[in-house]
Amino acid sequence: MLQDHTIQDALAFWQLLRRGRFRPLLAEPTENTIIQLFRYVITGASSFLVDFLLLFLLELAGLYYLPASAVSFLVGISCNFLLTKFFAFKSVDPTVGPTAEVFVFAAISGGGLVLTMVLMYLFTSRLQLYFMVSKLISSILVFFWNFLGRKFILYPGKVHEHA
Repeated sequence: MLQDHTIQDALAFWQLLRRGRFRPLLAEPTENTIIQLFRYVITGASSFLVDFLLLFLLELAGLYYLPASAVSFLVGISCNFLLTKFFAFKSVDPTVGPTAEVFVFAAISGGGLVLTMVLMYLFTSRLQLYFMVSKLISSILVFFWNFLGRKFILYPGKVHEHA
């Protein structure tokens, strides 16, 4: 059942993209998981740039890579919250009220932070990768954690009418 729905979502996404219909892809309310993922890629890329550039600047300023990574992650995830709420899942009611929404988002993000820190440590300290390469790899892996958590825990509901 989920597979059929995902295939239908992918076909609908492809038709919109092929026809150059960007308004439905970027602005209209949708329950289409592929369109939400597309929007979340834009959200994630924007947040990643904030995170990545801040990490680079903090390390350049002399801060050790692990605390610098935590600070940059927190700033990036703050950007991600706003973009997720008002762009990627803007038309989907959260499963909880506004205050709890922040806490659920923070809990999912906290899991992402722990995962980021563990991966950064493993890739940089154990595998001896350059910390910025470690950041790139860990960000890609944590991206999927964050999208799935937000899609299936925080914003699994129906699209509301007043987008």
